[in-house]
Amino acid sequence: MAAVEPKKGVITGFNFREKACVWMRAKVVANKVCDNLFDCPTCNFDKGMQKKMARESRHTGWNTKMLALPLEDQRCRHALTGRAPKNKLCCRGFECGDCPFDQMLDDVIKVDHTLFGPPQYLNAQGYLVPKDYYIHSGHGWARVEYAGRVRVGLDDLGRRLVGRVDKLRLPTIGTRFKAGEECFVLERDGNRVGVKAPVGGVVTAVNRKLLEQPDLANDEPYAAGWVMVVDPIDLKSDLKGLFFGEDGVKFMESEAERLRSILKADPSPGTQPLADVFGLFKDIGWDNLVKKFI
Repeated sequence: MAAVEPKKGVITGFNFREKACVWMRAKVVANKVCDNLFDCPTCNFDKGMQKKMARESRHTGWNTKMLALPLEDQRCRHALTGRAPKNKLCCRGFECGDCPFDQMLDDVIKVDHTLFGPPQYLNAQGYLVPKDYYIHSGHGWARVEYAGRVRVGLDDLGRRLVGRVDKLRLPTIGTRFKAGEECFVLERDGNRVGVKAPVGGVVTAVNRKLLEQPDLANDEPYAAGWVMVVDPIDLKSDLKGLFFGEDGVKFMESEAERLRSILKADPSPGTQPLADVFGLFKDIGWDNLVKKFI
């Protein structure tokens, strides 16, 4: 089964409210969808447009054009991503680099997983697949947030396989890894398994609550149980190897079938997936069960 992106060259950010590029909102271009998560200072399209305007001796950009619009259309860039109230207006002339609100949000997003609201879920034979999350074949998940930062954790099937962990080993801030390399470790009953990184990059934040409350990774795997935030190196390329949306559902359903064949179990229709697979089937063994999937 092939993993696919929602659309070639477009990254889907988690719970982003809108998709139209700020140049389109400023009515400079007719049709342009944002493909850089509204991180305008690092956007190649924005840099190209700025050069084009300069060549044409038009000393203006999307920010000055935006200021000519009716007041109700002069909304803060972060209102488009869901990080700020949807009606929040810009009060800095769209000079984001000097905006204290912008800088504050950059710091807060690393540790506050609630800024974008709760995830919505698709159902895969009882397993939860959150919308706008990317799923790795090793059952880690990646949630793309503002400026391309990626929040990472363990998915629903992975957490049910391991059950109640005794300890999580988290990377230190600044750790660098490639997609597919071990990025954090789960331990239970003297066993360990390394979870593979959905995307490569540098760790900029870790969820230290997990050190004292490792059950969070099991109780709220897609929310409070997040593990780390990564500043990716080659995000678009790495996301091509992950499952998204309906492909994520199909992948999870195929993994559910594979698990049932190992357990030799055929639950009746409507039965919820087991909450602690390893705890109930220890005789199969950690390596032959947990490590077959993670």
